[in-house]
Amino acid sequence: MSESEHHEQELVLAMPRRELFSVSGFETRVEMRVIESLAEESWFAAPVVLRDDFEAKEVRLALLVQRDDHVLVDEDGVLLHATPIPPETVNLGAGLRGLRELARVAARELLAQQSRGVQLMGYFNEDGLPETRPFFILVYLVHAEPEAPAPTGMSWVSGPQLKRLPLDAASSVVAASWPLGS
Repeated sequence: MSESEHHEQELVLAMPRRELFSVSGFETRVEMRVIESLAEESWFAAPVVLRDDFEAKEVRLALLVQRDDHVLVDEDGVLLHATPIPPETVNLGAGLRGLRELARVAARELLAQQSRGVQLMGYFNEDGLPETRPFFILVYLVHAEPEAPAPTGMSWVSGPQLKRLPLDAASSVVAASWPLGS
């Protein structure tokens, strides 16, 4: 089995699009109908099955990492550090608790244990951007320890610096609506 065939057979978290049609861009006002749909109607599926499914979207988890008044950006201009959600997440806890624990584990790994916690900040859904159209992204804010070094290939960037950086499309939307340093 080739690497791409193996990757296509891995399962990821999916949810119905029904509650997402009215969500566009980065939303920090979390709506219960969206969270309830995610908590009660989600399932795991192969990404290839979801790719052309008008009724469902893959759910991804993303971290926005903040250290005082700086944010973590990688060398490709990515502020929104996203990852698929595998079935093993259920081992971390049921439903939304498991997703929060996955965010904590990811933050600890990314920052070499130097994070002070995570909180659900909102979610991102943008059908107008081809690169994000297949995904509903839960966004968790990570508070890094003041002395946390940037991981390899990443750097800490201040709010004014961030505004001058060329960011990927999703990160640009998030940066435009995220008051850095608050």
